[in-house]
Amino acid sequence: MKQTMLMLACLMLMASTCRKDEECHSNIKFENQSEQEVIFALLFTDIEGKCVLSGEKVMRNDICNFRPYNSCIENNLSNDNPLDIYIIDIDKYNNPVLFYDCDSVPIKNRILKQYSLTLDDLKKNDFTLTYP
Repeated sequence: MKQTMLMLACLMLMASTCRKDEECHSNIKFENQSEQEVIFALLFTDIEGKCVLSGEKVMRNDICNFRPYNSCIENNLSNDNPLDIYIIDIDKYNNPVLFYDCDSVPIKNRILKQYSLTLDDLKKNDFTLTYP
């Protein structure tokens, strides 16, 4: 009886997490088509209102998959609240351990490009972002 109840509970959990109405995307594919290494970063704010850019290095002419949320992008991103992604020069990238005044983000980092992407933007580009 316990096994039957456990199997039933597992089936209910599996059924409740399935997305039947639309496809679920977890990653954004980032293609660095430039001849330089860059940092693919997001802006984070702490409880005191200080900011930091944190991301990962992407080699020149390389591809990485980035997961901005712990679940489907479609569940977290809307067209009213875009996802801001920053491409940073690796030679002028501030240590992401320390938060600093948000006004100094472009001073402490050399921002090569900033994307402000809505869900429609990502869908239109098949969840792929290409730099430059």
